[in-house]
Amino acid sequence: MKYDEGNIMNHWNLLACLAGVLLLVTLVSPVAASPTITSISPSEGSNSGSLFVTITGSDFNLTSSQGTVVLMKSGQSNITATISSPASSTTTLTCRFTLSGKSAGTWDVVVVNQDGSYATYPSGFTIRSTMTLTSVSPTSAKTNDDDVTVTVVGTGLSDVSYLYLYKSGYSNLSANIGTIDATYVTGTFDLTNKDEETYQVCVKDSTGTEKCGLSFEVTTDQLGTIDLSSSPSGASVYVDSTYKGTSPCVIPSLAVGSHTVKLILTGYSDWSRSVKVTNGGNTTIVADLSPVVTATATTVPTSTPTTVKTSLKVTTVKVPTSWAKTTTTKASPVEGIVIIGAICLGAFVLIRKN
Repeated sequence: MKYDEGNIMNHWNLLACLAGVLLLVTLVSPVAASPTITSISPSEGSNSGSLFVTITGSDFNLTSSQGTVVLMKSGQSNITATISSPASSTTTLTCRFTLSGKSAGTWDVVVVNQDGSYATYPSGFTIRSTMTLTSVSPTSAKTNDDDVTVTVVGTGLSDVSYLYLYKSGYSNLSANIGTIDATYVTGTFDLTNKDEETYQVCVKDSTGTEKCGLSFEVTTDQLGTIDLSSSPSGASVYVDSTYKGTSPCVIPSLAVGSHTVKLILTGYSDWSRSVKVTNGGNTTIVADLSPVVTATATTVPTSTPTTVKTSLKVTTVKVPTSWAKTTTTKASPVEGIVIIGAICLGAFVLIRKN
C-alpha cells in the first residue's frame, strides 16, 4: 500500500491545531476565585441579642439563599448568619448573627461561596458576656467633692470604656476610669458644683452597648452637728434609721435639713423626734426617756364550792301483793267414757255369771 505523505502531514497538522485550540480555551476560560476577608465591622457584640455585621473582602458570591456565613469556635456549635437580601456585592457582605446565650470569647469568621470555595478570618469576631450591674459603693457623695472614687460591681464589664452618672435633663457626669475587670469597674468623679440629685449609674462598652440602673445620690455639702444626751444614758441612737452609737454622743457631718432621731433603751419607751440641722450649727438634744409601766396582774381568789346537804322526804307507798290464782282444770270427756265403759263391762260380767 502506498502512503500519501501529504495527507499524513495534513492529518498531523489538524491534530496539532485542535490541541492548540483546546489549550487556548483552557487558558482563556475564567476560573472562579476563592473569597478573601479583609475586615469585619463591628468585630464584637454582646450575647444578649442579635447584631448586623458587615464583612469586607473580595470575590464574594453569595445570595440570601445560597452561600453561608458562620462563626466557628472550638467546642461550640456554629452560629449561622442570615444573609441580607438583595445579594451583596463581591466586596461587601451584610449579615445578621443571633448571639443570645452564645459562649463568650473569640470566634472565627467563615464565608462560603455558592461554589463551595471559602475564606476564614481567624478570631475575627468577639462575643462578650451581657453587662449587668449589681451594686455601687459608695451610694452617695457630697457636692463639691472633687475626688469621689466609686466601685461598680456586675458581670460582663471587661470591655467597659465609659462610666457615668445619668439623670434626665442634666448633662452626664463622667468618671475617669480606673480598674476594669469582668466583674467590677472603678472610676473617680469630680462633683464640683454638681446639683444635689439622685442619678443613675451607667456604663458603656466599646460596641456602644449601655447599661444603667443603680442609684447614686449627690447630697449637700452643707453640714451640721447634733449633740445628744439622754436620761438615763446608754440608749442606742439612730439617725434616719442608721445606728450612730449610744447616748451621750455627738453626731457630726449631718446634711442640713430635718433628720429623724430615735433612742431605744430596754425598759423604757422608744423616744423619737424630728430634729433640724443647720449649716455649721450644733443642735443640742436632751431626751428624757419614760420607763415602761408594767401592769401588775391581780389575783382573784377562787371560791371553793360549798356542799349543801339536802333532806329529801321519803314517802312509803304500800304496794299490794298479787296472789296467785288457782286454775281449775276441766275434766276431760274421755275420762267419763272410760268410767261408763267400766261400769257396763262389770254389768256384762255379772250377767254372764248368772
